[in-house]
Amino acid sequence: MHELPIPTGTAGDDAAREMIRIWLAHDSLNVSLHLGMWEDAEDCDIDERDAWGELLADTVQHIANGMHQSHGWDKEQTIARITRSLIKHSKCPTGTITGNYVE
Repeated sequence: MHELPIPTGTAGDDAAREMIRIWLAHDSLNVSLHLGMWEDAEDCDIDERDAWGELLADTVQHIANGMHQSHGWDKEQTIARITRSLIKHSKCPTGTITGNYVE
């Protein structure tokens, strides 16, 4: 198994939370999500669904930045391509989504 390192910017923050973990294993996607963080927060007025949209959008920005650094690909073109693929596959998933919500 190959785990990615915990980002250095999280050190020393007792409130830091891992939000999503994705593995490719046994020819399938395996996902763990920290759901309910925004919905359960007492001082938060953002809808959990909007918060996840923002988190995924920020993640796309990080992916585009990393691909620019590693491959020299244009960031805006990469963001557009990922966004098109995300919308396409959201409407018509490539595989079966299984699993259960576990607290």
